[in-house]
Amino acid sequence: MTASSTQNLKLAEKGVWVSIIAYIILSVGQIAFATIVHSSALQANGFNNLTDILGNIAILIGLRIARIPADSDHVYGHWKIESIASLISSFIMFFVGFEVLRETVMTILSGENHPIDPLGAIVGLISAVIMLAVYLYNRELAKKTNSQALSAASKDNLSDAVTSIGTAIAIVASSIGWEWLDTLMAVIICGFILKTAYDIFHESVFSLSDGFDETLVEEYKEAINLVPKVKGVKMVRGRTYGSNVFLDVVVEMSPDLSVYESHEATEFIENMLIDGFGVYDVDVHVEPAALPEEEHYASRALELLAKEEQLLNHRNLDRLTAKNFQEILADGQHLEALEKLNGLDLSAEQVLQSEKNPQDLLTERSVTPLSISNYKSYQVSKKTFILTYDYWQNEQDFVVTSIWRRNDYWRCLYRQTTKKVTGGADD
Repeated sequence: MTASSTQNLKLAEKGVWVSIIAYIILSVGQIAFATIVHSSALQANGFNNLTDILGNIAILIGLRIARIPADSDHVYGHWKIESIASLISSFIMFFVGFEVLRETVMTILSGENHPIDPLGAIVGLISAVIMLAVYLYNRELAKKTNSQALSAASKDNLSDAVTSIGTAIAIVASSIGWEWLDTLMAVIICGFILKTAYDIFHESVFSLSDGFDETLVEEYKEAINLVPKVKGVKMVRGRTYGSNVFLDVVVEMSPDLSVYESHEATEFIENMLIDGFGVYDVDVHVEPAALPEEEHYASRALELLAKEEQLLNHRNLDRLTAKNFQEILADGQHLEALEKLNGLDLSAEQVLQSEKNPQDLLTERSVTPLSISNYKSYQVSKKTFILTYDYWQNEQDFVVTSIWRRNDYWRCLYRQTTKKVTGGADD
């Protein structure tokens, strides 16, 4: 992941170099030609491109430094240098924007009025076409590299193309006697410079102060809540380093999970966020989920009593028996899970003593439910219980011992049924 991000920074530099070369050509040409044709709008647009040169140089330096690998003093790397470079770029744009605005206001106050050559409009249109091409190139490169700095630069390219078109229109209008429109366009362009500077400043400060988009946090939470074994998402905290997203996640899982199981779930969450959302690095912490009231011992024993009654009466076996379920019947017959599900837990003695076939006996048993008596429960561990009880069937008393274990859901692992021996002549 680190190698990929570093390679993206190298690709993003190409877009910055394209912008710098285009801005150098356009700023020199527009400022020089503005002096000849006496256009304040064209001059303001030239200074606008000049600020973009300085801003892109700052971004270029930031991209170079951001590629430096992490060290003992910068354990998260040097990615934030990209945001610092953007912040410096915004300061430069503020300074030049206010300077151009000051000169435009001084021109208005001086009352000077020079005829404007309409040829200046051609320069404005050429600038617009060039900047539009640069915008399209940088926009696609920003999507490919996921570079926030280059994405911001591409938006600035588009605003420059729009202001160049406005400059051309103002020059044409001024050449036919609407000189005030040229001055007005110069003020508007200054507004564009200051607005762009503010947007870059705001975005840079937001990143440097560890601000993070709350809508992204909600998307991450929704995705994590769908992960198996996750009972809840306690916290998702994000921060950005350049265009890279770092996340701290705290999830709640069942306290009965083993260390291996919870670790496996955290690995799944990390890979899901990295591959599905393009997150650079994720740190997942697990906390035990609060057990509801039915999870306490007394209520848990009652919950297992209800499940054992269902099991005794051959109901919901697929949900109550574990895959490795085993049972020893009173006649010594040994059953496994599949045999239990198929209703083969009738003892041979029961079948012999009855004139009915086994299937009819199963049907009869479902109609006349068996009752549990002398129920006792013993908690072996947080997720293991041993149950003992008696039940009466066919004028005989039986004792059952069963082991239940929970791994997200309670399931019976083992049962043994024996005939209860009572005192009498045989004693």
